[in-house]
Amino acid sequence: MTTTEAFAALATDEQVARLAGLANRALAAWDLAAPRVELVKYRENAVFLVTAADGTRAILRVHRPRYRSDDDIRSEFAWMRALDADGIPTPAAIPTRTGDGLTTVGVGGVPEPRQCDLMTWVPGKPPGTLEAGVAADAAGLRALYRAVGGLAARMHAHAAAWPKPARFSRPAWNVATLVGDAPTFGRFWKLGAIGAEEMPILLAARDRVRERLATRPADVLIHGDLVPDNILVDGATTRVIDFDDFGWSWIGFEVATSLYTLRMAGGFDDALAGYLEGYREVRPFPAADLELLPDLLMARGLSYLGWPVGRPEIESTRNLVPMLVYVVTDEARQYLAATG
Repeated sequence: MTTTEAFAALATDEQVARLAGLANRALAAWDLAAPRVELVKYRENAVFLVTAADGTRAILRVHRPRYRSDDDIRSEFAWMRALDADGIPTPAAIPTRTGDGLTTVGVGGVPEPRQCDLMTWVPGKPPGTLEAGVAADAAGLRALYRAVGGLAARMHAHAAAWPKPARFSRPAWNVATLVGDAPTFGRFWKLGAIGAEEMPILLAARDRVRERLATRPADVLIHGDLVPDNILVDGATTRVIDFDDFGWSWIGFEVATSLYTLRMAGGFDDALAGYLEGYREVRPFPAADLELLPDLLMARGLSYLGWPVGRPEIESTRNLVPMLVYVVTDEARQYLAATG
């Protein structure tokens, strides 16, 4: 067993304790008095709330190893700064003592050095979670996603006109990275929980998505992760956080990712109606991307099935696997029937 595999096999509490030790070491790069760390979320990255002795709060990300390059992360910071300057509030990267926004540190018990960055604290409360969806009635969902759609439209319009900085680098969410032979989240066909009856259906859906999306360019910069956890509601203000998956894709994939969880938790139709209303108040929503939505939702579902393969250390994901296999297989059956 490699050291990485051994770390993945640890109980979640032990993984978090070791990552908290790394976080504390990383904080030496910033000017904070007696900072304390407290876990906020452990999914792709380990995200900690940092509270300094004077009460100042910030968010420290301990990045997943080998997921993003330094140029990727610095490009993320650059777009966030540009959005904020254009009136779309985002967190800001807090410079280290050397003026960089990024530091890389290692610590015993964590098998590889980790990139770390510190972000300003953003007020607000998420309306739900990726796993559970959003607890709101039809009117509430429509209103929430009208705001989200409007924010998405403003971000897309901004990105289209934004002069990219030197060394700009961001990942793509396209056929290869979602449903290719080596998808970013992991090969779902390696997931042991998929049975002999489900596997041919899921593979057929994957191949159909590949075929239908193959000629459609994924060349628009999107946030890429507008799930409920990354939406903060603060009274009448709705903000977006976590730009880790910001990259090149389809406008429709922004919708697919934002609303996918509601296909399981309920409220998808109301949320989609609100999202499109909010988007169209800012700019037209491309008809071609709306036509692609069934394919993009299928691609998103299949990529989520690969997530437990590529992220074996995340216990909360393992607990969702049986339901996810059932839901995505059922969606695949319907998708194949509708597109055959």
